[in-house]
Amino acid sequence: MSVFTPVIILVLAMLIQGSLQLSPGIFSIFYHSALAKKSAKKADDLSLSFILGVETFLTAMLLFIFQIVNFLLLILIDPAVFYWTFAGIFFAEAIIVFCVYFRKSPATTLFIPRRIARNYQTYAASAKTRRDTFLLGFFSGIPELIFTFPLFILLAFITSFTPELSSSLSFIPYIIIAVVPLFTIRTLFRSGLNLASITRLRTKFKPLIRLILALSYLFIAICLIYLGVTNG
Repeated sequence: MSVFTPVIILVLAMLIQGSLQLSPGIFSIFYHSALAKKSAKKADDLSLSFILGVETFLTAMLLFIFQIVNFLLLILIDPAVFYWTFAGIFFAEAIIVFCVYFRKSPATTLFIPRRIARNYQTYAASAKTRRDTFLLGFFSGIPELIFTFPLFILLAFITSFTPELSSSLSFIPYIIIAVVPLFTIRTLFRSGLNLASITRLRTKFKPLIRLILALSYLFIAICLIYLGVTNG
């Protein structure tokens, strides 16, 4: 397999992961609450535990799925069948993310049920220890697995089938890109912005984020169709 198309897929996957909004939204609420109750130094310290939780979740998911792909899927699945199947999945994801990822609201309200959203808000506002914030960060990505789980499987598959792409060379940049928005929000808070200002900024970019997510899924589907044709 040529390395060019897998690299495009990897870049698009990182773009999707870096554009998802649930963890940044929870992080914003948590950081705002921490600043109101604790010193800036303590809030910064707790914020790093949240980010570590996000990184741990992504690392665990990627490594777990990579092992499954290596021990099962590579033996049982024809690559061409995989590419065509996942082309359909990613085409469907493009439609779903464009239509339902953001609710019809002037704010940045996401697709998750309101009860779950309220629970996240409650936990984000009440987190007091490193353990609390680590677990909050770790579990913040679970509702978005509907969008990220196919990405994890695809990344594991293409790194397994592309000798030029090692798993570490692919997964480490992926995880770094995923937490860039969190460090960006942390920097905005430290520069003097408040939750309302950051939320307005996120709302302003909502149409662009929706477009980026949908097009990235669509372009991955096109890349997979190309791989399906060339490997068929």
